[in-house]
Amino acid sequence: MHMDGDEYLPMAMLARLEELVRVKMDEFIPQGVSNCIWGFASLNKNKGLELRPDTVSRFGDGIVRLASGFKSMELSNIVWAIASMNLSGLSGGLPREVMVALDDAMCRSIASDPDTFSSQSVANTLWAAGNAPDVVTLSPRLMDALASVSCDKFHTFTPQGMTNTIWGFACNGHHPGDELMDKMREAWKRSGHTYIVTELANILWAFHVLKTYPGPECLAVVGERMLTLTDEDLHVQTLANMMYSFAQFEHLPGRATMDRVEDLCARAFRSADVGEPGSVTPASNSLSNLIWAFGVLKYKPSEEFFAAFDAVVSSTLGDFNDQGVSNVLFTYANLNHNPGAQLLDALARRCADFISVYAPQGVANTVWAWVVLDGAKYPPPALLRLYAERISKTRDEDFSKIDRVQLFQSHLALKQFSNHDGELLSGEMLRSCERAWMEVSAGNLTISAIHRDVSETLTRMGIPHEIEFLTSDGLFSVDIALRGRKVAIEVDGPSHFFANKRRERMGADLLRAALMQSKGWTVRSRFSTSKAERFFLGSFLAVSSKTNERSSRRRLTKRAAAPSLPPSSPPFQVVSVPWYDWPSKYESKQSDQCEYMAGLLYDEAGLSVKDASQVLSHTDLHTTALAW
Repeated sequence: MHMDGDEYLPMAMLARLEELVRVKMDEFIPQGVSNCIWGFASLNKNKGLELRPDTVSRFGDGIVRLASGFKSMELSNIVWAIASMNLSGLSGGLPREVMVALDDAMCRSIASDPDTFSSQSVANTLWAAGNAPDVVTLSPRLMDALASVSCDKFHTFTPQGMTNTIWGFACNGHHPGDELMDKMREAWKRSGHTYIVTELANILWAFHVLKTYPGPECLAVVGERMLTLTDEDLHVQTLANMMYSFAQFEHLPGRATMDRVEDLCARAFRSADVGEPGSVTPASNSLSNLIWAFGVLKYKPSEEFFAAFDAVVSSTLGDFNDQGVSNVLFTYANLNHNPGAQLLDALARRCADFISVYAPQGVANTVWAWVVLDGAKYPPPALLRLYAERISKTRDEDFSKIDRVQLFQSHLALKQFSNHDGELLSGEMLRSCERAWMEVSAGNLTISAIHRDVSETLTRMGIPHEIEFLTSDGLFSVDIALRGRKVAIEVDGPSHFFANKRRERMGADLLRAALMQSKGWTVRSRFSTSKAERFFLGSFLAVSSKTNERSSRRRLTKRAAAPSLPPSSPPFQVVSVPWYDWPSKYESKQSDQCEYMAGLLYDEAGLSVKDASQVLSHTDLHTTALAW
């Protein structure tokens, strides 16, 4: 109709066809209206043809007049054409009664003869609604009818039709029901290894939007399929979208898949950075979504990846919106990655640009990130003043409890480590954030299985102790405190470590350790002292020792002030029991656990089992150690 080999019809001829539509519309039969508008939409898609408003109006007249006579495929073709040409977006586009007539016609068609409404018609209709939700508005009644047909004819769907269908439901925020989702899930597990990349990305995203967990088998299928797709299929935007969906389900693909994701992204970043022919600079939202997903999944990429990522962020930072800057900064902190002063300075300038539009969560996340990344230098004085001003002008109730907890921890760290003058919090906001911190400290006294296992081992060894001991100032809790000794034991489960680097701690854990060290505790572990951790803690402690020389800047509040320790006072010890090294009671003997604990206390705290089992008569020793 519109193409002869590789040659399209001349524009003059298309204009003449439009004129005939306007003149002859009253003579059209239903099939003619459907075929004609579909043909124009195909030209619009392939050649950029746009219909005149009066032509669109005549199509609307024909659709309303013949609504009851269209067959199911004709109805779906019309809806597809309306979405493809974005007809309501034109001046004088289709009025609302046209979509109402189509909606009613499809409902009647499904109700009267559902067998004639094919799975292809369902997929086309929902694809149209998903691509142009402001143009193709489907009623809940029709959406439910389409879900019912989809279940009945599920066996006739192609993979593309199936994924377009669920994607369309998700775009319109309409859950099609558990029966259809279960059928989708089974097909995904059975045939997902054959899906093309758009089908994988669409079904992942749709399940996330519809708040339906696909299950580990389906997610594993996607990860495995990503290993067999071509490099051309997996460009940065697609990888970012897929990793974002994985993060929503808290599913980390296998090592081989993640290695490929890193490699493909790093190569694309480097190509874009040096301007290689054919390279495409990744969009800012793809960059922020990708790194955010890594952070949520506790996946720390290689130094080579970070080098390439940092370079492309530096060159595109001007394109980032406030959420993008917040995501990048927050994830850098969580992944304990300092990108260097030049990029941090640029990020600080962008934060200053966005300070007035940041949501309360954005304020809390970014200021916390600065403290984790380099609390001595950041945020710069001017930015710290902007943060303080913004916080003071924000209502207390606009900050969630987690926001206030982060703000108080940031305030705590800045007072201890910052080289700059200035207060982040003051007055009632400071008191509110401190209350939130203390409520969380007191309310999060949970005891894990490994925590209980360690406690039971100490009991068998005859070592008196308390579990989940809250410090007298209410600011911190320790997992286990030995009675009468300046020793605490932290039982660190998987949440404290990176998923792919289990001996390296997350940025939040390192900040807590730095705060504890600044209070006089020596945080030690035989197992988790990576180069990054030693650098992080060493930097903080170097700053802390300088800061402590100025007593006016050592105090957080009068209540939380840390007493000076006499030179002869031994340090308070915090020893770590990492989950990956603890001899599980299911795999080891009780004697192995006792031997492990005896070695840990002796090596890290200088205590024999005999010493640890004796509570010193000086009862103030324990109180002092935990009161700070």
